[in-house]
Amino acid sequence: MPELPEVETVRRGLQKKVRDKEIKEAIIKVSKIIQIPSAEEFIARVKGKKIREVDRRGKYIIIHLDSKDKLIIHLGMTGILIYPYEETKIIDQEINPKHNHLIFIFTDGTQLVFNDVRKFGKIYLVSDLKEIEKNISKLGIDPLDEGFTEEFFRQILNKKKNSKIKSFLMKQEFITGLGNIYANEVLYRANIHPLRTISSLNSEEIKKIYGEIKSVLMEAIECGGSTVADEAFRDVNGKKGKFSQKLQVYAREGEPCIKCGRPIEIIRIEGRSSFICPQCQRL
Repeated sequence: MPELPEVETVRRGLQKKVRDKEIKEAIIKVSKIIQIPSAEEFIARVKGKKIREVDRRGKYIIIHLDSKDKLIIHLGMTGILIYPYEETKIIDQEINPKHNHLIFIFTDGTQLVFNDVRKFGKIYLVSDLKEIEKNISKLGIDPLDEGFTEEFFRQILNKKKNSKIKSFLMKQEFITGLGNIYANEVLYRANIHPLRTISSLNSEEIKKIYGEIKSVLMEAIECGGSTVADEAFRDVNGKKGKFSQKLQVYAREGEPCIKCGRPIEIIRIEGRSSFICPQCQRL
């Protein structure tokens, strides 16, 4: 599932490419991805509207229209947004047009396409974020926000002292945007075992985790995110994320640790794969 760096990469691409474009029409091929409102109302409300700004909240992309409506997009597991797109000219042979579920056609003739193989993506059109408050309001602080200081990080850690650190990092109600890939990378680079309880962490270890959250996410954004496993993620140009080439622990089971040479091991935590170095990340 795309995490903060991937969604931020898409947001930046959209902001650069489709800002101020006017939507001539929208074509919905799979109506179930439209959560709010009905497909018919969705088409009517976006027609003739201009895109003003593209924001992000956690893993949600928020596109502001000049009608004051907001187009909220969650990419799900395999959703991608491609611009410009022409069905007769596939940008990437791995992007199959049969999975194009929503197409925006702009007045200049260009197209923005939402392609989603697994169909877990969700799209909302609302006039007020309160209409999807259960999705947005429960999200915690964004680690790229100025308010995400080391002091604030320590404060929210104190609320869950008995929690395991990896599980805490992935809880969207505390810090939004981190998922399995980047939680693995942060803890490996900070030399912290994912099953350590928060209460067992000393001040220096907390400082390291905080610093790695910032540095890993920023480095991943600069690389355009990560395209791993199912190879699904693409930026708006159809390009794969390059941070996957810099992953130090995620998906490297059996490979030597770059710090000590011990083979990377895999453990299961709450049904998710966690990659660790048993030497550098002692429990």
